[in-house]
Amino acid sequence: MVTRDELAMLLASESDRIEFKESPGQRDPILQAVCALANDLSDSRRTGCVIVGADKHGRIVGVQGDASSVDEVQRVLADRIRSSKIQPVPSTSVEAVEQDGRTLILIQIAPYPVPPVVEVDGVAWVRVGTTTRRANEADLQRLRERRPERHQPFDTRLCHGCSLDDLETSRLRPDWESAKELDEHNESFPSFLAWLTQRQFGRVIDGAWTPNAAAVLIRGKGPQDVIPCAVIDMVRYGGLDRDATVVARRTATGTIPDQLDVAWNWLATQIDSVPGVAEGLREVFLPRYPLDALKELVRNLAQHRSYEGTNAPGRIEWFDDRIEFSNPGRPFGRASEGEFGSHSDYRNPLITKLLVELGYVQQLGRGIRRVRLLLQQNGNPPLSTEIDGFTRVTVRSRT
Repeated sequence: MVTRDELAMLLASESDRIEFKESPGQRDPILQAVCALANDLSDSRRTGCVIVGADKHGRIVGVQGDASSVDEVQRVLADRIRSSKIQPVPSTSVEAVEQDGRTLILIQIAPYPVPPVVEVDGVAWVRVGTTTRRANEADLQRLRERRPERHQPFDTRLCHGCSLDDLETSRLRPDWESAKELDEHNESFPSFLAWLTQRQFGRVIDGAWTPNAAAVLIRGKGPQDVIPCAVIDMVRYGGLDRDATVVARRTATGTIPDQLDVAWNWLATQIDSVPGVAEGLREVFLPRYPLDALKELVRNLAQHRSYEGTNAPGRIEWFDDRIEFSNPGRPFGRASEGEFGSHSDYRNPLITKLLVELGYVQQLGRGIRRVRLLLQQNGNPPLSTEIDGFTRVTVRSRT
């Protein structure tokens, strides 16, 4: 909790780590400021602050409304910061504070350990002095080179030995051409390779453009040639254990989006229905498992698994009374705290960002909570988890 004296110091003037916003209605500028402070271009390594309810001179105008409406403003701001608009999601806190009889909302932002670079709707923002602006190529290069490669998230590391030829350029070039056509200054629009670099697909190393792991896994021609474990094995048993007869089997390969499509379709074909509560003379049938919950668990498996230091695939095993989802790696960072799914964190932040852009992820940090709700609504037993070197999630059948 910020003290009165600390808040007075923050309101003294804007700086490269402090920005004032007069109204919570300035939604996009607030997100851009959060993004810029998370990127911490000056490498100050200090917490940044967006103070909502103060004009550009630091004079308090306040956030209008009673306690309940201020709480709602806090909730809306926090939800927008955690939404898919800003990627990867930085660590923030949002609190209401009182000063001189008026209410301010203080958003505190921890510097993100780039790379990857934090963006809002695909655009990176940085803070230079007291100005928040779009990052230029020099800014992006400065951010990307800040962290030694061996300490970067696996999905941002370069795949040495790979080149542009390892990506599906036939799909990427139309995206580049469309973006160029829509840009009002298309004569100065970046080249295809520069555009790929801006989108964090890779960069030039030793004179050659080289893709990173996320680019190979999301847009690669043959991801398994580079990362052999990047597959999802699916098997259905005609019994209660692995000694039972195998009824159906499938391995999903290709890019992560390809794997998700295959796994989702396979699960949909396996689901049958069982009688529910009768409504008068009409007998109601409900699915043994809610498909949307299973799809969310597959997405979670592919998005958050560990792809390094293992030869193990992701697995979906369907038994007569349950389905088990397992992936290499324990929950990452804050996601390992408390009950499974109560906190979110990203082992693969760039993979998550690219899946958001492609529409495979709509909501962030809420997937497991949504699964629990869907299971409850469908009449399934609660989700159960087991964590060792793997994360295993079990969904039990509706009886």
